[in-house]
Amino acid sequence: MKKLSLFIAALLLALSWGCTEVQDWADPMDNVPPGTITNVRVKNINGGAVLYYTLPHDSDLLGAKAVYNFSESEEILEVYASAFKDSIVLDGYADTDEHIVQLYAADKSNNLSKPVLVTIRPLTPPVVEIRETLTAQTAFSGVRALWNNPLKKPVAISLYTTDSAGDKVLFERHYSSAENGGYTFRNFDAVEQTFSFEVSDRWNHIAAPLDTVLTPLYEIQIQGMVGTTYLWDLYDYSNNIYRGEPLQTNAGSQSAYRGKVRNLYDGNTWDNSNYFYYRPGTMNQFVPGAISSVYTLPAYMTIDMGVAAKYSRFKYFTRGRSPVYSAWAWYEFEVWGTNNPKAVTEIGDGSQADNLKYWTSWPEAGGTDEWKNDWEKLADCTVEFPSGTPNNSPQVESAEDIAFVMDGFGFDIDPDKNDKAFRYIRFVLKKNSTDNVPYIQWSELQFWGSYD
Repeated sequence: MKKLSLFIAALLLALSWGCTEVQDWADPMDNVPPGTITNVRVKNINGGAVLYYTLPHDSDLLGAKAVYNFSESEEILEVYASAFKDSIVLDGYADTDEHIVQLYAADKSNNLSKPVLVTIRPLTPPVVEIRETLTAQTAFSGVRALWNNPLKKPVAISLYTTDSAGDKVLFERHYSSAENGGYTFRNFDAVEQTFSFEVSDRWNHIAAPLDTVLTPLYEIQIQGMVGTTYLWDLYDYSNNIYRGEPLQTNAGSQSAYRGKVRNLYDGNTWDNSNYFYYRPGTMNQFVPGAISSVYTLPAYMTIDMGVAAKYSRFKYFTRGRSPVYSAWAWYEFEVWGTNNPKAVTEIGDGSQADNLKYWTSWPEAGGTDEWKNDWEKLADCTVEFPSGTPNNSPQVESAEDIAFVMDGFGFDIDPDKNDKAFRYIRFVLKKNSTDNVPYIQWSELQFWGSYD
């Protein structure tokens, strides 16, 4: 009975709490408009203006609101700025005419002050300035657009071609906010044809098109094997330890490993069996007295391509593992080329120590990367996922990213180097997806361009 009484008392207490009025912490609402914005100053900018002002001192002030449109026939736009700011930015105008803007103070009850009418006169729209710098030139298997965007505004560069009926059709659209932009549109035959380029912004304002007639350069895939002759091989294999490039299989047999290079050009682009495996030795194999368990980045790999060729682009495929992107995928590296690599006997006294100083940047070896003075950089490469997934992720999960990995990571060669032929290619491998251990597991490596 005593327990029942205690239960009833507790229940009544809980009910009394439940009936207690909950404190309303919301701001009180009113119908009183805030004071008017004063002291408005205008700074006209490219494609818009910045309005500077003094806000009223209402206790419930929310901020400022500007109401405007680009023309009488276009929709009304609104932009806001908080009470902690003294300016508001208007953007998106496609001309340099005078425009009227209504500027309001707004409070937390959604009341607006009396409008202040402000006249602005935007400077030249960014799409027009970018269009004035836009140029086009021939490229391997296509055409390359170049432009300057000093304000780093997000724009689209669109390429239009002409179909069999003579109609203008969109071929591809490239988005960029790069200050010095460049993009190559590919997959065209090496015949003279008409191309039309357009620059547009997110408001769909389009500058005058750039129409031109160009003949794309003939492009083929650079072959690692011709007939029964293998062309690609690791450069100066017997002396690779002098350049910081000892290569091993899991079993540690270099002679057994060497044939694995051929897996790079066997046509299997997503393979979990026939792939190229690269594992540098630990630091004590290079530097006497170094800690045996230490690996050093960057890692280096030099390939003799057999014959000189001009390069336009390349692509590498990771090992076909699950989960995708888990096979030490390299996401930051450099590519260099030369026709006259120095022999190990030509560097210093020919010792491994002098060669490591020349061929690496490793602090443990006193490295200087001096070899870069004798080679030409062909590409700086960074993997960027279309979904925005960080490139140092240990794996990817979205269908979009998985398709991106399985299609191979493609990179352009510096267009300024397209007209030069190189026989030797050197990779400087800087960061990968697995704790930055300097391993490689590539199922395929493909280059395109033309033979010298």
